[in-house]
Amino acid sequence: MLFSWLDFGLYVGRGNHLNGDLICRSFRDLRIAVRSLARVPALWITVALTLALGIGANAAIFSVVRAVLLRPLANRDEDHLLYLRQSAPGIGEDNAAFSIPEIQDIGSGLKSIKDLGTFSELDFTVVGLGTPREIPAGGVDGHYFEVMGLRPVLGRLLTPADDGPNAAGAVVLTYHFWKTSLHSDPSVIGKAVRLEGPTGARNATVIGVLEPSVPYPVATEIIANIVTSPHHLSATMVTGREHRMTEVFARLAPGASVDNARAELRSIYGAMVAAHPEVYKPEEHFKIDVTRIHEQINSRANTILWILFAASGLLFVIASSNVANLVLARTCAVNRSWRYARRWAQALQCCAVLCWLRASCYAGAGQWRPWPRHTDGGRPGPLCIALLSARRGAHARFHSGVVWGSDWR
Repeated sequence: MLFSWLDFGLYVGRGNHLNGDLICRSFRDLRIAVRSLARVPALWITVALTLALGIGANAAIFSVVRAVLLRPLANRDEDHLLYLRQSAPGIGEDNAAFSIPEIQDIGSGLKSIKDLGTFSELDFTVVGLGTPREIPAGGVDGHYFEVMGLRPVLGRLLTPADDGPNAAGAVVLTYHFWKTSLHSDPSVIGKAVRLEGPTGARNATVIGVLEPSVPYPVATEIIANIVTSPHHLSATMVTGREHRMTEVFARLAPGASVDNARAELRSIYGAMVAAHPEVYKPEEHFKIDVTRIHEQINSRANTILWILFAASGLLFVIASSNVANLVLARTCAVNRSWRYARRWAQALQCCAVLCWLRASCYAGAGQWRPWPRHTDGGRPGPLCIALLSARRGAHARFHSGVVWGSDWR
């Protein structure tokens, strides 16, 4: 069937007066190639499978690298979005959360940062959205969504008007939860729900659905305002400097850089640490740092994914070299001149190895002198002896047809 189509191509090519010669030559070359492959089906099937393995592995790994490392986030102006963290190496804290008094101290008088947004991990039992169940949630302030640069796909998001102890409870659904658990029901907006937590229960209203985005620092299904968590309104949370359970995000001010923000935050943080020596002990080495959100999200997966990408590239190189060896072996089996070329290549490899071994033996014995000295009476040095021995061995191996234990004749 394939050869019939190729014959048809030749017929069409002859009937085309403008490009007939080119089409005829192309189909003739294609026909010869197909017939050549048909004679050795095992070879071309092996080549196809080898290349498919190399190309497939590279495509799969690159898809993951692109999705995780290279694809931009859904957040607006993600280059201006920062993640703040404090650490205390003296007590083994690499990434500690912040307390409310700490956030108030570092957030006052900032010039390089436009605004701060806070996030706290919560657990609610939600009543009013199907079967009551406990779901992961987040409690945020009114600046959070503006700082994060996220938009709603339905309804609205939380604003500073939703802050304060007298504000009404409000809930924003994540896109994944709305699509999978509520089947993208648009009538969920305005629905009243009850949020039951370890420290009490609050009523709230669903006000919007968040656009698809990367969940960070934890995956959540709903995001509520602070008033829905009685613990966040307690005196322990509001005044306790060591009661740390809040993540902090920031947005750069126009014209400011990450280095400006880092220097300003470190200056303010240093003054705060000095003002409260009873909390920030010198031996604990409290410090603050800031990084872009994209780098923070990918910090754990970055090294692993690039190593996998390099490994897949090495796999493709190995697959390509195997294909080249297969084709060379086939050519050697068909054309005798290539067999002689292969024997010469193997003989030269033998020369190189013998030279290295003989020279290394002399060097290990402390007799390393590559060339003869006048005091030796003109005798050749060890390297000369190794080269002469390798040449004689290669010459004998080539004419005997035995290279590395294989008869290539």
